[in-house]
Amino acid sequence: MKDRILEVLTKLVACESISCTPKEPSASVYVNDFIKHIPYFQEHPELCGAYEIPNDPFGRTVPYALVLGKSRNTVILSGHIDVVSTEVYGDAESLAFTLGPELEAKLATKDLNEIQRKDLESGEWFWGRGAADMKGGIAIAMVLLEKYAKLAQEGKLEGSYLFSAVADEECYSAGMRAIMPKYLELKNKYSLNFKLLIDPEPASEDGSAQVLSLGSIGKTMPVIMTQGAVAHIGHCYNGMSSLNMLAGIYQKTGGSLEFVDVYKDESSMPLNWQYMRDIKETYDVSLPFRSCGYMTVLSFKTTISETLAKLKKICVEVFDEEVSKLNAQYQEFKKHNRFETKEKIYYPNCVYTVSELCDKLRQKDGAAFDEFYDKLYDQAKDMITKGKSYPDATIYLMDKLLSYADIKQPVVLIGMAPPYYPATHSDQIKGREGYGSKVFEFAKKLSEEKFGQALTSEHYFTGISDNSYTSIPDLDFDEITANYPMWGSAYSLDFDAIKEISVPSILYGPIGREYHQWSERVNKRSLLEVMPEMLQNVIEFAWEN
Repeated sequence: MKDRILEVLTKLVACESISCTPKEPSASVYVNDFIKHIPYFQEHPELCGAYEIPNDPFGRTVPYALVLGKSRNTVILSGHIDVVSTEVYGDAESLAFTLGPELEAKLATKDLNEIQRKDLESGEWFWGRGAADMKGGIAIAMVLLEKYAKLAQEGKLEGSYLFSAVADEECYSAGMRAIMPKYLELKNKYSLNFKLLIDPEPASEDGSAQVLSLGSIGKTMPVIMTQGAVAHIGHCYNGMSSLNMLAGIYQKTGGSLEFVDVYKDESSMPLNWQYMRDIKETYDVSLPFRSCGYMTVLSFKTTISETLAKLKKICVEVFDEEVSKLNAQYQEFKKHNRFETKEKIYYPNCVYTVSELCDKLRQKDGAAFDEFYDKLYDQAKDMITKGKSYPDATIYLMDKLLSYADIKQPVVLIGMAPPYYPATHSDQIKGREGYGSKVFEFAKKLSEEKFGQALTSEHYFTGISDNSYTSIPDLDFDEITANYPMWGSAYSLDFDAIKEISVPSILYGPIGREYHQWSERVNKRSLLEVMPEMLQNVIEFAWEN
């Protein structure tokens, strides 16, 4: 299998499948062609295909293939074939999509740290964009597909094997979100019993131990928009800066441990802001009327409703604090300026979530508001089609929503921007409790005894992954979507399909280092020797247990 895995990996890496670019589908084309040349699928074309991602601006597809064995107990191997950009390679960028000595010779001229130099000189690693993240794991899964297809033809395959290669994992997970209904269709059509999903993402190392992830962290992206009161800078106390309000919210939330989840001996990272600015389009000498920012909240258990409640409480507090601070400054200032005669500065507290503001406007204007909102949604959706991000489109929509509301005083509006990643854990699937740990204990014993490769586990992979869409807790989905103004035809999840599938999922792939960097690499022994056999054994274990 070694030579075949390397051959497939080399061809996969050569596909310049950078996320959300016209060349991203090139990897899907290669994988789909690979599947169609397998004799089993020439005999059973109904068991494979290239599932089209609905309304996709890049025409991306998700290649999939199902091999039916003696049992309908099914293991899914699914991973992504998109990669991040290559400009970080600098003068080696033209070689980033290659494996071998030419790229390595070019990298050797860079300012390498001690570990990078040691790895490069050892000859024990494959370097190149996507070699680790995650075309290495996909190459193994594709070669296993060939092997299992041949065994199925011979009537020797004990269980069933479902493979998919998804797009867009590095951005919005459009591929994984799209393929879940297809999984469900196959499950129902062929009476499949989904036992386990393995995402062969590159494994990090804890010392000398390879890490298997039992779960995947959740991610939400709250968006906060503040509106102030316009005034000329020369008369600033006649208004209020929206930036001051936003900065106050930032100070109370950025890095706050209030937004940290703890599970056993692991914790999620605190809230971090990714964007914050005013939304003036031109320069003028006035206080910023509106400002906005968005942040990432990572979680193990905290729900969207709980996150919104925490944020709203903070926004309410900050609103009053900023108004009081402004008034205190004014009281001191007017002692020195005879033209300032206002008794005090005061604005009543005004904080809404998107759903609260929409409900208020709908009650006030009825069908007229719905007509306005539908047109606004189409405009925001068109922004996505033309390459804008979901946070950008969300900010645009919230800005226009506030303009429609015509609120004449400072206000804070809280919404959510896609993508949404629910947290999942393979030990917590209803009816399959503890299953992930059972798989891990089997893998740990085999890895250490057969390959001398120490294996440890983590409860939650914190890098965010497509495994979020393999199961979902019981939640009020209407409540979730109500505060995502972009939810609908522009972005959605098939909650019903995910709930019905509810398969335990783990992340377990070849050892890699420094993904997304120019020094991305995958360990040769792990890729070509250890993981092919380990994955086969884990698959067979899952078929039987």
